Amino acid sequence: MQPFVEEGRLLERSYETIDSCIDDFVCIEKDNQIIACAGLKLYQDENVGEIYALVVNKSFHNTDTSTRLMELLIDKASKLNLSSIFALSKYGGRFFFRFEFVESELSFLPDSRQKSYDDLRKSIIYSRRI
Repeated sequence: MQPFVEEGRLLERSYETIDSCIDDFVCIEKDNQIIACAGLKLYQDENVGEIYALVVNKSFHNTDTSTRLMELLIDKASKLNLSSIFALSKYGGRFFFRFEFVESELSFLPDSRQKSYDDLRKSIIYSRRI
């Protein structure tokens, strides 16, 4: 994750933060190394999930790794009977569109997430129904 944090593509998270929400994450491994991962945070009151910290090792870009990762996230959301999922990103619109995400307004987000939305980051909100 660190190279993407340094590039400004990913928000920095402490080890403690990641450890406290480790069950959110889905991972893809190769040769006992994590090559891709992302979290799916649940907003139970609204029955939606937020994809966050999505990262694929640069050595595995332009492979099917990112597709497999998104499929795992969508499958997890489906098994949790979520009505929809969303992601905030400054990059990667084409990636999300490939999986039937659409651009959404801030009002789409759960109230608690609207309050923590960082206007200065200017992330685009992508959402899709499950």
